[in-house]
Amino acid sequence: MGKIDDKKKQKRDSLLGAAFSLFTSQGINDTSISDIVKKANMAKGTFYLYFKDKFDIRDKLITSKATQLFFHAAQEMKRTGMADSEATSLEDAIIFIADSMINDLNEDKRLLRFISKNLSWGVFHNFLMASDEENGYSFYDGYEIMLEKSGRRFRNPELMLYMIVELINSTCHNVILEQEPVTLAELKPELYNVIRDIIHRQEIAALG
Repeated sequence: MGKIDDKKKQKRDSLLGAAFSLFTSQGINDTSISDIVKKANMAKGTFYLYFKDKFDIRDKLITSKATQLFFHAAQEMKRTGMADSEATSLEDAIIFIADSMINDLNEDKRLLRFISKNLSWGVFHNFLMASDEENGYSFYDGYEIMLEKSGRRFRNPELMLYMIVELINSTCHNVILEQEPVTLAELKPELYNVIRDIIHRQEIAALG
């Protein structure tokens, strides 16, 4: 990355950081673009070089934050050797990633509130397809690699992933934030059994 590109990235990251701080402390509706650029110490015109409006930066934030969670989980898989182990099933791989992401959200409840409140299908799809700057591939690329490695076929892989992510998003919110109706430790085994069931039901049985 050249000096100019590096400066552009720094400015974009500063705007994203400022927006995240304001969105999570005072809410999106009560945050203006002027607030964001003031916190980032930039001119208002700079904002529009990177984002259309405050809802665009919100969506980019969710994509960026969710992508970081996924790639942290992927790095943990490599570190533990699970990523390269022939004994790792598709279910085990997906649940490992889910567990890592849930643990990260449990550590950063502010991020959990932000993602849970603002996740939509359009944002979810953008997150799936967003490439990691360091690795050059997306969440969905990694997902497709796991599917291919399993040697199994599924009716609708994107829908299967969407259901799993929505399940995690909806069930973990109250459990992590309110410890209701159960603790996170109590939820996890039940949640992971349902994830296994979703994968099983989406699988197309091999012929013969």
